[in-house]
Amino acid sequence: MELISAIMPTYNRAAYIGRAIESVLEQTYGHIELIIVDDGSTDHTIEVVEGYLADKRIRYIFQRNAGAAAARNRGLALRKGKLIAFIDSDDFWEKNKLEIQLSVMRMLPSIGLVCSDFSSLTNDGRLEQSHIKSYFSVFNDYRLSYEDVFSNILDRNVQGLANDEKVYWGNIYETMIFGNLILTSTTLCRESVFEAVGTFDTKYETLEDYDLFLKIARQFPVAFINKPLSRYRYSDNQLSGEPFFEKLCKNLEDIFLKNVESIEDRDFIRKYGRRIKKHLGHIQATQAYFYFSDGKMSLARSYYWRSLRNDPGYLKHYVYFLSSLLSPQLIRLIRKLKAPVL
Repeated sequence: MELISAIMPTYNRAAYIGRAIESVLEQTYGHIELIIVDDGSTDHTIEVVEGYLADKRIRYIFQRNAGAAAARNRGLALRKGKLIAFIDSDDFWEKNKLEIQLSVMRMLPSIGLVCSDFSSLTNDGRLEQSHIKSYFSVFNDYRLSYEDVFSNILDRNVQGLANDEKVYWGNIYETMIFGNLILTSTTLCRESVFEAVGTFDTKYETLEDYDLFLKIARQFPVAFINKPLSRYRYSDNQLSGEPFFEKLCKNLEDIFLKNVESIEDRDFIRKYGRRIKKHLGHIQATQAYFYFSDGKMSLARSYYWRSLRNDPGYLKHYVYFLSSLLSPQLIRLIRKLKAPVL
């Protein structure tokens, strides 16, 4: 049996990590090791984890806080399996996740990574069974179906999947450039992908997973299972939340430009030239709005101007650009006048 190494970074997730650990240990495929890398937690995470250490499949490592990328890389360096799965410590897996994904790996030996749909409790408390298209905007931004993104459908039955649950696979790099569609906690990867592309880039405090998945998708076909095999949990202090929004936008622009500038295929640039400029303009406008809302008008003007140069068709962005020229006092007065009277 092939050993699967499950890598779980954690930081101050004492309230959730127990459920995440149990979801790994309860997998129907049992030949696993779980490597928990505690990235400097200051809550009682260690006390929660200690309750599970009697299971010899678990290894717990504590390190000084260095970020999720460094924690995952530490797990990669320590793992023994040739297949690697990642799970965030506030998410959890469905019981047959690994069994289904391993079957797909065996049927498609050319793929480097298999991922899946996922469910989530939305901010208004609803359970959304299929959350991937709500979470990753690339699907709705470009009106993409799974068939549009993946060029193939697996024509063999996979145990654990119903008739309407399918496995799509193919080269997805061209789509991935314009937006991520892989949730880290849904992945199972071959060892060979890390030998080919390296590990997580520690300069990114957020979106380090998107950066890595782009590298993988550039060199390997990717498979996707349209069955939710993980449960994603929203939390206030996660790295994709509002406190990290400025870094997220900057990293997104950096990753996008890095990938576009590295493409040597002129046909790709000609085909997607307009979309490239529009997408870059959208990222810059999002960054501008963050600065505008935070009262940093000089930065807001700069990013709105960049956005308008790349995507001049958005009337609302002209309004915000002109508004950023006003004094902070006048902007506060306008907002006060716009506020609803209770």
